[in-house]
Amino acid sequence: MRLGRFIGCMTGTSVDGLDLALIDVTHPNGADEALDENVTVVAANTLPLPKTLRDALLLCAQPDHSSVELLGACDAALGEFIGISINHWLRSLGVKSSSIRAIGSHGQTVRHRPSGGIASTEIDNPFTLQIGDPNQIAELTGIDTVADFRRRDMAAGGQGAPLAPAFHQVLFGDRLTRPCVVNIGGISNISPLDGSFSGFDSGPGNCLMDEWFSQHHQDSEVGFDLGGAWAASGRLDKPLLEQMLGDPFFSASAPKSTGREYFNQAWLNAQITSSQRQIAPQDVQATLAALTALSIAQAITAQMPDVQNVPVCGGGRRNEHLLGVLKEALARTGSLSSCVAATEHWGIDGDSVEAAAFGWLAYRRVYALSGNLVAVTGAMGSRVLGAIYPA
Repeated sequence: MRLGRFIGCMTGTSVDGLDLALIDVTHPNGADEALDENVTVVAANTLPLPKTLRDALLLCAQPDHSSVELLGACDAALGEFIGISINHWLRSLGVKSSSIRAIGSHGQTVRHRPSGGIASTEIDNPFTLQIGDPNQIAELTGIDTVADFRRRDMAAGGQGAPLAPAFHQVLFGDRLTRPCVVNIGGISNISPLDGSFSGFDSGPGNCLMDEWFSQHHQDSEVGFDLGGAWAASGRLDKPLLEQMLGDPFFSASAPKSTGREYFNQAWLNAQITSSQRQIAPQDVQATLAALTALSIAQAITAQMPDVQNVPVCGGGRRNEHLLGVLKEALARTGSLSSCVAATEHWGIDGDSVEAAAFGWLAYRRVYALSGNLVAVTGAMGSRVLGAIYPA
């Protein structure tokens, strides 16, 4: 039975573009709670954000620089950009908007302070905030839009993140033997698909590397360490790596989630200052790559020591140096036989996975099915996630 076509869209922690995915959902018995739908990614695309909007969104994510005026303006501007982008994309595909059941828009996370989180100990009311006005999206596209996926899980005592592991089970669960899906965006998260329905944020992904690179290459056209070439030119600083891995987030038990409000330039500057040594910029970059890779490897090994396949999605999969370091780190932690590769190795577009997840979550919301995994977020129970904004 065909359950409909859905669009998923998101701008991740790296704020490097708008990811779009068009999915087709079917199930022989109709919609039900079990995570056994058939999901086909029909088309996917990534659109660069206008520089002014990207810069403003990055500023929103900095606790010391955000303001209500900036937040409101970015909320409206991002919603408008998403709506216009979807219209153009559907026309380019020759797909009628009337054929789309709903849009699932994650938007841009500008603050994430979950209960029990390392970064939330100083606040009384845990919260998460995503912007990208869904009213704008519904109005511009004429398509029902689902947004605000995280807050219901948090209201039920959960972390509100990560939400992708449930979709990873649907997309990868029957394809691979003993897989652990890794998403390396601004923040990294893992989804061990061993039947336990687990998953959590393992720590920084690209966010620290991107900020450090931009700080030292202000004239760069791409704004990030393409292929990890700069990191590859540096040398690992073991004392700095050990110091950073000593941060309490890495040893905290799951469920756990994090974001730029914790792993940011201020955090990195404090780590470098505490080292009380002069470290060459390229050596810091090499060490940040090792931090991302080793924290992922340690998280995988602790949860799934017999892992056999490690499909990597998100922008970090294009960082050849980072993937090489991750393979070495997994080998050192005991996973010698693991196949570590971008999801394209298994025929899946690595840019589409997280966007497709929110298309799938929109499907779950439209059919009033739960979208969270209690073992992942720590919520008191399964919950239907998201609010529907009718066209």
